[in-house]
Amino acid sequence: MVTGTTQEKTSAAARSFVIWANEFSRKGHYAAAETLYQRALMLAEKTLGRSHPVTAEVLECYADLLAKTDRQAESTAMKRRAKAVWEVFAPRFCPSYKDAQASSQCRPDQEGAD
Repeated sequence: MVTGTTQEKTSAAARSFVIWANEFSRKGHYAAAETLYQRALMLAEKTLGRSHPVTAEVLECYADLLAKTDRQAESTAMKRRAKAVWEVFAPRFCPSYKDAQASSQCRPDQEGAD
């Protein structure tokens, strides 16, 4: 059970959807993965906003799936949206930030980060 603010609960739920979607994608169950990414994206955008770092994380993962399924134009558009969010937030989290491509290294709450 997740306790906390609505934003904390939303972040946890969106990340849970992404974790499951990543697993389905890894196993080649792309339709199931896409459904979960869509749910995560809708939840993050509606509750956290289109310019929130969690939304950017969902966009990046969803974009990877779209690239795997030969939907390059959609993937590129999502990566562009994620990059725009990271350009705003990454400098706050990572003093050595140079460009949005380094954003995944700058997320302090990334699982497995030390």
